[in-house]
Formats: sequence, structure tokens, C-alpha cells
Amino acid sequence: MQSSPSRTFLFMLAGPIIWAMHFLFIYSVNGIACARPALHGAWLGVPVSAWIIVVASVLALAAMTLIFFRLRTRVCTAGATPGFLPWVAGTLSLLSGLAVVWETMPVMLLPSCG
Repeated sequence: MQSSPSRTFLFMLAGPIIWAMHFLFIYSVNGIACARPALHGAWLGVPVSAWIIVVASVLALAAMTLIFFRLRTRVCTAGATPGFLPWVAGTLSLLSGLAVVWETMPVMLLPSCG
């Protein structure tokens, strides 16, 4: 199946796009939780905002994985080296996944507002 250049471009940048949306979301959640002390709540001894961030991180990682594995065989371009675009997309998704994990780790290690 031949793919359009815009679809190929989105496939390659799916990981960084998901990471950017995740980054914006978790900092918004943390900012709102810190700005509104009345919204502070805990479940199992962990702030609700931390649970929201962890769930968002799991969803972001799952979306990156799903998009990569679903589209890697569908996106191919004539004249390009076979396997290069899926390799680039996989590498960008892996780096974006590491970034998601890296920005989620402080949620469980540090207090959300300090």
C-alpha cells in the first residue's frame, strides 16, 4: 500500500507529538492541583493529581506503541530504503517513551507542590 507523504510524516512524528501532548497535559494537571488547594485529594495515600499523571503516562506509552506497531507495515515509500522509515519512527517513539517515563518519575518521588 502506497502512503501519502503527510501520512508518512505523521507516522514518523507520532511519538514526539504524543510526548508533547503528554507534557502539556501533566504540567497543566500539576499546575491546577498546586493552584487550587481545595482540589487536593488522596487515594491510597497518593494525591489524585499523581494518579491522573500516571494514567496519562500509561496511555501515552500505549498510544505510541499501538501507532508504531499498527502503521509500520502500512507506511512505505517508493524509492526509500525499506525499513528506514519504520526505524526512524521506532527510534523517535522510543526516545519519546523515555521522555514520558522521565517526566513521570518525579510524580512518585517528590511532593507535587512545594
